[in-house]
Amino acid sequence: MREIGVRELKTTLSQTLRSVGRGQRVRVTVRGRAVADIVPAGAPAQEDRLGRLVAEGRLLAPSRARPKRAPRLVAAPRGASTLVLAERDAER
Repeated sequence: MREIGVRELKTTLSQTLRSVGRGQRVRVTVRGRAVADIVPAGAPAQEDRLGRLVAEGRLLAPSRARPKRAPRLVAAPRGASTLVLAERDAER
């Protein structure tokens, strides 16, 4: 996989996209830290790779579906530190 900085990507975007269209994968970095991968359209997605690992028995599939939303937060009658101190005192 070819690595390219974001500044170089800006100046060579058309050329980079042509090479990706020919099948090359490109990793985009910002200050040396990878931030994105540009892959050819139709390349196997990560979900496909995970499915393959499940089929090989190297990964267990989740036993239930992820919730559609995060759980609702409820206001506590007391502050968190008060609850922690009360729990600590109860253990003594």
